[in-house]
Amino acid sequence: MDKRLALPLTLGLAHGAADGTAGLLLGGLAPRAPLTQVAMLVLLYNVLAFGAQPLAGLLTDQVRKPRAAALAGLALLAGALVAGGAWPQLAIVLAGLGSAAFHVGGGALALCATQGRASGPGLFAAPGVVGLAAGGALAAAGYRAAWLFLALLIILAGIIAWQRLPQLPYPAAAAHAPAATTPAAFEPHDIVMLVLLAAIALRSAVWSSLQFVSAGRYDLLLALALAAALGKILGGVLADWVGWRRWAVGALLAATTLLAFGNQNLVALLTGVALLQSATPVGLALAARLAPERPATAAGLTLGLAVAIGGLPQLGGFGAALSSPIGIAGTLLAAALAIWWAFSTYTRAPVLTNAHYPSARQL
Repeated sequence: MDKRLALPLTLGLAHGAADGTAGLLLGGLAPRAPLTQVAMLVLLYNVLAFGAQPLAGLLTDQVRKPRAAALAGLALLAGALVAGGAWPQLAIVLAGLGSAAFHVGGGALALCATQGRASGPGLFAAPGVVGLAAGGALAAAGYRAAWLFLALLIILAGIIAWQRLPQLPYPAAAAHAPAATTPAAFEPHDIVMLVLLAAIALRSAVWSSLQFVSAGRYDLLLALALAAALGKILGGVLADWVGWRRWAVGALLAATTLLAFGNQNLVALLTGVALLQSATPVGLALAARLAPERPATAAGLTLGLAVAIGGLPQLGGFGAALSSPIGIAGTLLAAALAIWWAFSTYTRAPVLTNAHYPSARQL
């Protein structure tokens, strides 16, 4: 195995343990609190875990300590497990803050470990969805496996603290730096980033709609999670091989057909989910190119903000409409078009190139 993938692999396993912790805590709320309180706590977790990621990413890049952010996140999640028995509200707050910190710190390290490649982000992102589903299933089945996730968090935090850091793309502070100029309201890379985030949000909305349809069916949710994880791992590797744009657009178009018109067949559904999620590493990798000196911010925007926006249709009561064949097809076609435009604009605009990554010929 490429030595550069060792750190993303460890971070990915920690991602699974972190999201498994969240799933265990959230899944354990239902028997212990009124439904309205459970709904408010789940909403609070999502706001902290996803909505707070851009701010956590900005702060992490400001202090230039992505590993410290990742370890702090794991520590907060461990604290959430300890507090979960007596203080569930405190546990949810700690879990949300810990998840935000870990995602931006771990995501930044995975991006830096394999600069210019999507395989590292794929390894980091894949185990999270499996951990979340497994944690929720254990809680629903009545198993209090807090000790297991606590042990995993501690062991993996120790390994991450011991592993060698990749080269971080933070510029050295210049003693006599020229005065900063006021940037334009929207520069080319800003527009491309916005379109990329829109594509990720649209794809995330379809994923949320599939989970909405499968709610309560833990066997199906686990199968979907495994398919999603496999798609992320293979998607990162295959995108580096055939080209990011070709893979992302082609995978989304294929997923459109399978999920919109063949989702009553389990094989077609799982294949479609794998293809849908296989575009995740590409989105992370392109965001890192667009913000080369802010990897934690790039991770927070793609893993946090865009995913949070993608969940809004469910909160608005549009889950059933979005899960219809027309809803899935229209949403995924829009996502594929946005991805195509973002890559086309990136590769055509010399101003978007930077010294931190190799040329964009593989895109």
